[in-house]
Amino acid sequence: MGEKSTEDVQKYLQSLGYNGIEDAIDNAVKEGQLEILKYLHELGYRGPEDLIDIAVKEGQLEILKYLHELGYRGPEDLIDIAAKEGQLEILKYLHSLGYKGDEWTIHCAAKNGHLEVLKYLHSIGYKGTEYNVYSAVESGNLEVVKYLHELGYKGNEYAFNCAVGYDHLEIIKYLHELGYKGTESFFNSAVKNGYI
Repeated sequence: MGEKSTEDVQKYLQSLGYNGIEDAIDNAVKEGQLEILKYLHELGYRGPEDLIDIAVKEGQLEILKYLHELGYRGPEDLIDIAAKEGQLEILKYLHSLGYKGDEWTIHCAAKNGHLEVLKYLHSIGYKGTEYNVYSAVESGNLEVVKYLHELGYKGNEYAFNCAVGYDHLEIIKYLHELGYKGTESFFNSAVKNGYI
């Protein structure tokens, strides 16, 4: 590929719908356009440091790998971003590179209802806290609530109150079957609304 002027590159990218070099790099990452990203890097252009974050949020595993090859590194909480977004394969890749999470990583997966991410994190030794039950209730994902309960995570009346507050009927029923009770006003609200 011969030398291209900035103007030529911008014209080419504009023909593809991009407004400028910075936007082009960001958009190439967001849209998974690896060849365009490689082309821009061959021309000497570099994107901002948060390109890694964008690749993780958008689920762009191949782009993430390429950016790592180029020397881009993500922030300490990159594992949390992957867990929050439910990006299981990316989470596995990041873990293989040495990125680590903590209790907050479990919270991110539970709050966003990502059951497979939770299972993976637990399989490699991650542990959460009692607050993960509340996070799972907020997500509205009954399977996540059940999974955490099977692992021994327990909530209290706040979990029941939270389920009522978010109108998560199946979770209300499940928690009630397990013996959870909310505060009197939330319990009465659940009965009044026919949830239990």
